Amino acid sequence: MQEGLNASPELHAESDEQRSANECATEADPNARDRIDSLEIFELIRGIKDPEHPHTLEQLNVAQRRLIDVDDEGGRVVVRFTPTIPHCSMATLIGLCLRVKLLRSLPPRLKVDILISPGAHAS
Repeated sequence: MQEGLNASPELHAESDEQRSANECATEADPNARDRIDSLEIFELIRGIKDPEHPHTLEQLNVAQRRLIDVDDEGGRVVVRFTPTIPHCSMATLIGLCLRVKLLRSLPPRLKVDILISPGAHAS
């Protein structure tokens, strides 16, 4: 790890929130339109590993469900993330990881925007 980076980040508890068995069964039906919500987006990104640390974006509080907005009918997903430190040199890479994961996982009808939470990063 490079000097001057966040050597010992604060870790947060992982959420136990998950989709219900009924929701998972609906998603498995090939004839049903899968409605996308913030929990589904969060489940896709919560396990992504931070490029600097052996922890997930959820454990580092970089990714949080409350920072995800989904307009399923309008076809838009907005994910905001919060780097662990204001001058995080990995913010661009984290944003790219989020974008690639979502573009590979979501239907093409959804436009995905990845943003850094306002005031969370010194450019």
